[in-house]
Amino acid sequence: MGSEDALAKSSVRFLGAASDLSAKQRAGILKYADIILRGRGRFAQSTGSRLDMTEVEVYRREEDGKTQVRMVFEIVVDEDMLNAANNMHGGCAMFLIDVCSSIALVALSITMDRDARFVSQAITTVFHAPATTGSKLRIVNNTVSFGARTVSARTEIWDVTNGRLVASGVHNQMQPSAPKL
Repeated sequence: MGSEDALAKSSVRFLGAASDLSAKQRAGILKYADIILRGRGRFAQSTGSRLDMTEVEVYRREEDGKTQVRMVFEIVVDEDMLNAANNMHGGCAMFLIDVCSSIALVALSITMDRDARFVSQAITTVFHAPATTGSKLRIVNNTVSFGARTVSARTEIWDVTNGRLVASGVHNQMQPSAPKL
């Protein structure tokens, strides 16, 4: 399937300045998300493959005029996401913060036509309330900074079924160093 076909079949809403992105840029965002969520690698594949990207918004931050991205994903808590107490496992929450914020940062790099080769440096997470089986989660990601060597995004995981904040996190990424041989 070509990038134009994938874009035509997508239900993702491109809002704000994201509506001005070229078809190639939009398709690039969708392609990268699909690779991360449904591509290579088996870790948490059942969870990642169920994540549904619903919104991509590109905007200029009022305080400094810098371009930022807000990206929203949704998923329903299922058995493969639970801990022994039948709540969403903290590791699962961190996985959601990791992949969703990473995709938001790549979307910002595509929007700005910049390179996006970064690896995680730190993910600071605060757990606020449990999420139980069947709860619909809304994962809201906002990019914070995009420098030459480091980038960061802030994520909130909302339980929209029960109207409460489940977890929040800040994800910092950095350029990887060359391997030493």
